[in-house]
Amino acid sequence: MSRRIVIARLLNRYLNYLWSKSAEQNNRLLISRINRANSAKVLDIGCDSGKLIIERVQNIRKPEIYGIDIRSEAVSSSKKLGIRTKKGNAEKGLPFPSNFFDIVSANQIIEHLVNVDRFASEIYRVLKPNGYLILSTENLSSWHNIFALILGWQAFSQHISQIKNIGNPFRLSNWENIPACYTHIKIFTPKGLKDLFKTHNFQIIDFFGASYYPFPPPLSSILGKIDPRHSPFIGIKARKPEVRK
Repeated sequence: MSRRIVIARLLNRYLNYLWSKSAEQNNRLLISRINRANSAKVLDIGCDSGKLIIERVQNIRKPEIYGIDIRSEAVSSSKKLGIRTKKGNAEKGLPFPSNFFDIVSANQIIEHLVNVDRFASEIYRVLKPNGYLILSTENLSSWHNIFALILGWQAFSQHISQIKNIGNPFRLSNWENIPACYTHIKIFTPKGLKDLFKTHNFQIIDFFGASYYPFPPPLSSILGKIDPRHSPFIGIKARKPEVRK
């Protein structure tokens, strides 16, 4: 085996390690943004198996969890965990009443959507006044994406073809025939993410970043707190203001 192949494999292993640790830190930050409460109605958009949202609402003693996912297998899995899940495309609307939820969670969802304005306005509609959104996504202005763009490559966080991953030879996944629901369409910067939800009348309570490439934990956690604008994952906590008469 050539030295070049060995180095490439070691680098790929290290990058996978960094990504998994960054995702773990992102989940911990989402948990920390959920207020302690005796009860709350919670909607998880893109709930997948349901395991992460159950972990995420551990600060709520008796959560009433609802979910929506585009995939039938995710709906089935989450229902087995007691989540009231509906199958649907969040981009086309949320099949829930207005002013219904105390909390809406959306982790790594918005980057898969085209009509993000509809997405934001629907979240606003289903939240109760003073209810809040916890959302995270990949960051276009992270250092690893900036580095790729400087080289003339596609950003790590972006897909431009469903046939296969192209445009960035260092991207970790080497998928072929990528399902449409898995492709990354719109990648946000911190300002773009905050401005979108401000446009839809949300009040931004908190902005945070998870991890800091290419540094390993715990240093990456410290640097992510100091400079969240360049973290690989960014997130917001945003409130639906109470309407004053």
